[in-house]
Amino acid sequence: MAAREADFVQDQISAKQENPFRILSVQMQSVGHRVYGEILREVSSSREDIQLDSFWAHDERSLATKVLRRLAETRAPVLSKMNLDFRRARAEWSTGQMSRKLATKKLQGQNYDALHFHTQTAAYGSVQLMRKIKTFITIDMTVFQLVKEFNAGPRWTYLPNFMMERNTFNNAAHIIAFSDWARNSVIEDYHIKPERITTITPGVRIEMFSVPNFELRAKPRVLFVGNDFIRKGGDDLLAVFLESFRGQAELHLVTNDEIEIRDPSVHVHQKVSAYSGLWQSLYQQSEIFVMVSRSEALGMVFQEAAAAGLALIGTNVGGIPEMITHGGNGFVISPGDRAALSGYLKILIEDVELRQKMRKASRERALRDFDASRNTDRLLTLFSSSAK
Repeated sequence: MAAREADFVQDQISAKQENPFRILSVQMQSVGHRVYGEILREVSSSREDIQLDSFWAHDERSLATKVLRRLAETRAPVLSKMNLDFRRARAEWSTGQMSRKLATKKLQGQNYDALHFHTQTAAYGSVQLMRKIKTFITIDMTVFQLVKEFNAGPRWTYLPNFMMERNTFNNAAHIIAFSDWARNSVIEDYHIKPERITTITPGVRIEMFSVPNFELRAKPRVLFVGNDFIRKGGDDLLAVFLESFRGQAELHLVTNDEIEIRDPSVHVHQKVSAYSGLWQSLYQQSEIFVMVSRSEALGMVFQEAAAAGLALIGTNVGGIPEMITHGGNGFVISPGDRAALSGYLKILIEDVELRQKMRKASRERALRDFDASRNTDRLLTLFSSSAK
C-alpha cells in the first residue's frame, strides 16, 4: 500500500513537471516596475510546476506602434501640466494597445492557462482577450487614488482612464494589490467583490541586505532615498535637519535631483543604482530612514530600509502606514508637519536604546513580510490555484 501511494505521488509530481501551469505575463517597465518584473522572472524560473513566459509591454513593437505611441504621448504646452490635454488617457490607451498586440501574438498557437498584466494600464486594450482566458492583474494604485492623492489634474480629465480601468477590473479573474490601501480603492471605488482581490506586497531581495550591524556610531546617519525630491518631502527633511540637527548627526540624501547645499553634515549622492555597492553601503551604514512624502503609491524604499534594519519615519499616505508600526519600528506623521518630524527625529537621534529597538523591529518585520522571493511564490501559487 505504501509503495503504491509513493508511486502515485511521484506520478503526480512528474505530471506537473511535464505539464506545468503556463502563464503569459506582459509587464510595464517604467520606474520601479522593472525590478518587480525581474524578481517575478527569477522566482518563477525555480518553480517546476509553473512556466511563466514574461515580456515587457514594449517588446517587439512595430514601427507603426512606435509612431502611434510617440503621438499619443505628445504634450500640449500649458494644458499638459493639469492633464487638460488628456495626455495621460492617450498615453495609457496606447500602452494598452501595444500590450494587446504583443499578447495576441504570443497567444497564437500557444496553449496558456492564464494571462497576467502588470500593471492594469497594460491590460486596457485586452478586454476581449480577458473574456477568453483567465487574466490576473497586479496593481500599485488606482486612477481614483492618482487623482485624489497626487493632485494630477481635474477629476473629469481622468474619466477615460477611469472607464478603461473599470472595464479591466470587471473582466479580471483576480486582482492582486501591492497594499491594502490600493485593495480598498478597488473594492470601494469600483465595487469589485472583496474575494476577487488579494493584497500581496512585492517585497525586496532580502538576500541582498547583510545582517545589520547594530553597533553605535559616534553620529547616527539619517538616510533619504528618492527622486522627485520635493514630492517625497526631501525639502522638509533638509530644512528640519539644518535647523536642529547639524553636528549631532549626518544626513545622506540619495537623489538625482539637483540639491544645492554646502554643509559638512549633509552628503548628496547622485546616480546611485539600486543594489549597487554604494547603494548597499549607504543602507548598511545608516541607522534612521526618513522619507516624508506628500503623495506616494507604496514607497518600496521603506521595505528596503526595513531589510537594512533602520528605524523609519514616514507619512500617512498611500501604503506607507502599512510598513511602519507607529512606535514599533518607527513613526508616522502627516505630510508637511515639520514640527512632528523634528520631534520624532530628535527622539531617534538622542534615545539610543529606542533607536536600536526600532531597528531590530524593522529587520524582523522585513524578514517576515517583505521577502520578495516568498511573496512572489505566494503570487504564483495564487495564479495556479485560482485559475483552475
